[in-house]
Amino acid sequence: MRMTSMDINNKEFKKGLRGYSVDEVDEFLDKVAEEYEIMYKENSNLREKNTFLEEKLDHHVKIESTIQNTLVLAQNAAEQAKSSAQKEAELIIRSANDSSQRMVDKAHEDVLKINDEYDRIKQEFAMFRTKFRNFMNCQVEMFEGLESDYFKSYNVGNEIVDKKIDTKNIVESEVFNLTLKNIDEKDFHDHDMEEIKSFFAKE
Repeated sequence: MRMTSMDINNKEFKKGLRGYSVDEVDEFLDKVAEEYEIMYKENSNLREKNTFLEEKLDHHVKIESTIQNTLVLAQNAAEQAKSSAQKEAELIIRSANDSSQRMVDKAHEDVLKINDEYDRIKQEFAMFRTKFRNFMNCQVEMFEGLESDYFKSYNVGNEIVDKKIDTKNIVESEVFNLTLKNIDEKDFHDHDMEEIKSFFAKE
């Protein structure tokens, strides 16, 4: 049990024959008690301050630990976000490259198809022109045969025969030239081409 200032003041000593002066001892004990009281209060204050400082230090240590953990988490989150952004950017670039390549490939295929279609139409037109020329020649020959039969049947005179119009030349120079030589391929539309092909298919 700790001694207090009251214990010092209340302390009594046995008296001997040649003992110390009672007054001096009492006075000294009073001073010791006062000093002890002062030191005790100072010690109590220091203990309270020490407890407060320890609690405050512990609080700051916890805050520091929390801040450090938060910084670590933030750094990890930033790294993950950076990695995710890089991966997303790579995916976007790869997708854009793939899309552009597909567009280029499709455009190239379309050009090839258009060229093939153009060549096919040119061939069809050349065939149509040949068939049409043959058809016109056949019509001219048939007309000339009918005309010859007509002159023979009705015994038309030479004067009329001499003045006869050269039908073949007219057809070839006017009708044929106007319908074939001056025709540009672009003037033939799909609908017109289909009708012409259907006509010759029937023949």
